[in-house]
Amino acid sequence: MVENYHIDLKKFPLKKFKKEIEDSNPLPSRKILKDHLDERFKILNENKVDNLQDLANLLKTPKKAREFAEKSGLPEDYLLILRREVNSYTPNPVNLDKFPGFEDETLIKLKNAGIKTSLHLFKRVKTSEDREKLTAELGIDDGALLELTKLTDLVRIKWVGPVFARIFLDSGTDTTEKVAKSKPTPLYKSLVEINKQKKYTKSKFTESDVEVCIKLANMVPKIIEY
Repeated sequence: MVENYHIDLKKFPLKKFKKEIEDSNPLPSRKILKDHLDERFKILNENKVDNLQDLANLLKTPKKAREFAEKSGLPEDYLLILRREVNSYTPNPVNLDKFPGFEDETLIKLKNAGIKTSLHLFKRVKTSEDREKLTAELGIDDGALLELTKLTDLVRIKWVGPVFARIFLDSGTDTTEKVAKSKPTPLYKSLVEINKQKKYTKSKFTESDVEVCIKLANMVPKIIEY
């Protein structure tokens, strides 16, 4: 993965990860994460897991998770859910055609240049000079490229998919830095109003969800310049 696209897992202590789980309100399928938390994280510490990168390496594949379950005595189903939780901090790149509101011509020109995902675009748009060069090279609208850049920035936040990123964009809270500096209540109200007007999604989100996004946005490297 390209450097700085995601948070640096090496700088995310296991102790902090434990606190994140402790303070969370997980979905029913993930409630197992909070079971026997002290005991299970003590075992991780005893196996020299100091940060999220260590844990990601330990549980890199389902096979490795199963092997560690046998070695440590931790339940396999718990480790597989824990693996999924760790991986959620480094979300997969989004295909650019999943972002609502863009003309096919723009996406085709980008695709023909090998720019198909948010990760591909991230490499090419970190500065205004980068973006000017790309618009000149491909003959695409600079406004559309800036919007795609901001959406690429936003989907680097854990749990923010292409549609939710679009709602953020339309609200004016259109970069990770702006999300990180936001207050939950006004931002939540703004997002609800935008979605009500434009009907991007029928999925329900709460003020608590927005508060989590703000918290997570603070962890994402602020690399893209505007």
